[in-house]
Amino acid sequence: MKMYDKGDVLPPEYKELLVNLMTFQADSEYAGAQRVAENHRFAPRPEEAYRLSKKVMEEMGHGYYIWNLLRDLDVDVDSRLHELASNPDNPDPKKVNVINGFRKENWSTFFECWEDVALFSTVVTPAAVAFLGQYRECSYLPWAKVNVRIHKEEYGHLAFGVWASKRCIEFGGEKTREFMQERIAKFMQIGLGFYGRPSTGSGKSEMFDKYYEYGIKVKKPEELQAEYLELLEDRLKDIGFVLPQGVEPNYDMRVGYNS
Repeated sequence: MKMYDKGDVLPPEYKELLVNLMTFQADSEYAGAQRVAENHRFAPRPEEAYRLSKKVMEEMGHGYYIWNLLRDLDVDVDSRLHELASNPDNPDPKKVNVINGFRKENWSTFFECWEDVALFSTVVTPAAVAFLGQYRECSYLPWAKVNVRIHKEEYGHLAFGVWASKRCIEFGGEKTREFMQERIAKFMQIGLGFYGRPSTGSGKSEMFDKYYEYGIKVKKPEELQAEYLELLEDRLKDIGFVLPQGVEPNYDMRVGYNS
């Protein structure tokens, strides 16, 4: 696998694929922060609100880190920020590259209470930890280095979810634990679809082989699924939840770039 560093001449196809994934991550990180900020309306106590605010800041930071790298690849990142900031509810897909799950019309359907906010970071964030974690070993070194920091902070967001879920049960008791257990599956659908369609078979991604060949993606969806489920089951067990079985992935939540 050939590695590239800042300032290296990139093959045209490689650069196109790289920019597609990097803009997808950067734009989605910022849009995700906008959505997370909206969940403040559910915060039951000041400490929960404070910790959620920290997550918002870090998600925006992730977008900022990658946008800075994209400047070196001749991407107009200022216009991307302007579009997201001026049209947060419905940014133009021709101007930014945002995962479907972070569009307001989709996001808002998943959240009805603080327990949902806690479960999102508990159940979906492990998928981000696995999916984004692979970029620490990608062939574009500046992006790999940035994702080392992002990966650590995503682990922190997972810890927030576990903490918030335990607090819900602490204050709500067994009734709340049962209520949350029933809601895990809807978030698991997003988590299972986060890393994309299988690498083989009739439903495989058309672009995956190219990303994999260039070392932009370094793990197959099946590997990421196993990593996700192991991490998720461990965290659910720590809280006192059971991993639901037979949950089908929702791939439509991640549509927004050529996967």
